[in-house]
Amino acid sequence: MKISNELKVALTILVALVAGFFGYRLMGDMPMFRQSKIIHAHFVQADGLTPGSYIFVSGVRVGSVKSMQLSNGDSVKVSMSLDLDTHIPKDSEAHLQSSGLLDEKAIVIIRGNSQQDVEHNDEIKGIYEGGMMETLKQEGEQLSEDVSESFEKLNTLLEELNTMVDEEAQGKIDTTLTNLQTSTDEMATLFRNKRSDLELSITHAQQFLANMDTVSTRNKSRIDSVLTGLDRSLTELEVLSHELTQTNRELREVLVKINNGEGSLGKLVNDPGLYDNLESLSGEMDLLIKNINEDPGKYLKHMRLIEVF
Repeated sequence: MKISNELKVALTILVALVAGFFGYRLMGDMPMFRQSKIIHAHFVQADGLTPGSYIFVSGVRVGSVKSMQLSNGDSVKVSMSLDLDTHIPKDSEAHLQSSGLLDEKAIVIIRGNSQQDVEHNDEIKGIYEGGMMETLKQEGEQLSEDVSESFEKLNTLLEELNTMVDEEAQGKIDTTLTNLQTSTDEMATLFRNKRSDLELSITHAQQFLANMDTVSTRNKSRIDSVLTGLDRSLTELEVLSHELTQTNRELREVLVKINNGEGSLGKLVNDPGLYDNLESLSGEMDLLIKNINEDPGKYLKHMRLIEVF
């Protein structure tokens, strides 16, 4: 069976249309065999945005830009093709943002809190956010203005300082700088002349420290023994101090009892009558001994010799 040329052309055209259809939907990131939900948003400008640019919700790609066209008021109407299972609340916002270092643009949808979702052909609020290059440009312009303002203030300050510093003040400043330079030169000369003495002093100090280290190393055991003995002496002194404190406390208690008339010694100290009796007895004993010494026979005449000896 022969196929006519007309049929071949018709089949070729049909295949081309089918391939173009699928290619267009593929290049436009559109679903192949199912429909999508179309929503719209208006932006003041859409630099860098092209049909096929991605649309993200919470970092997940949910669709692409279908078309762009100017509308009244110089705004740009952007139609977005979203997956049918994507739920977008009506109070959501579409932010046109940069998505890479080359300033590619993408739309990020920030979900709202509404309980109703957008329907097919509904519109949400569009917000344009400048890209990195625009931000750098704005920051550069602001930085340039700040630098220019700083230089103007610096020039004004220098002019005021120049006005305040008259010839007399300049002479004083020159004299001060000259004196400072002279003092610096004298210090340098002094250090240069005394350099050998300073080096010798440093050498002696190093030798002294080395000798001290050697002495301490050689006598380490003796030093440790002395420190141990000192620590033991301190411990014994602490014990002795504690015992003296205890003795002092007990002696104080005894003196308090004596002062209060407690005990024999307390009564003896605090009873004046007993003291008088003892004083009288002592006087009589002295008188008796004196009489015996003066006339012993008077007291021994009634005693027999055997009784005496």
